[in-house]
Amino acid sequence: MMELLDQHSMDLMGMKSQGKYVEFFINTVEEWREKLGKVDSVVNEWLKVQKNWKMLVNIFLASEDIKAQLSEETKMFEALDREFRDMMIDVSSNPLVVEACTAEKYEVLKA
Repeated sequence: MMELLDQHSMDLMGMKSQGKYVEFFINTVEEWREKLGKVDSVVNEWLKVQKNWKMLVNIFLASEDIKAQLSEETKMFEALDREFRDMMIDVSSNPLVVEACTAEKYEVLKA
């Protein structure tokens, strides 16, 4: 998907550079460039979260000793884990990538 996203972004940049030939629909080209930029940002955030999650899940959910020692942190992680899993279930049920990668989802990840 990321390769296809990069290719489409490059295609839009190529269209934008066509000058007078693209004037009629330059706003549409720019809108799609922004949409694809959001998709790229959101997907990259998801990948960062998943990378960190793989390490943290072993710490907070697999170890009973750590659960006992860091009970508050474990509760926080469990809440965030549920929230992220619910978001990913929601995303996986929507085949429209641009729609699934909304700015709201990006802001939730950055918080």
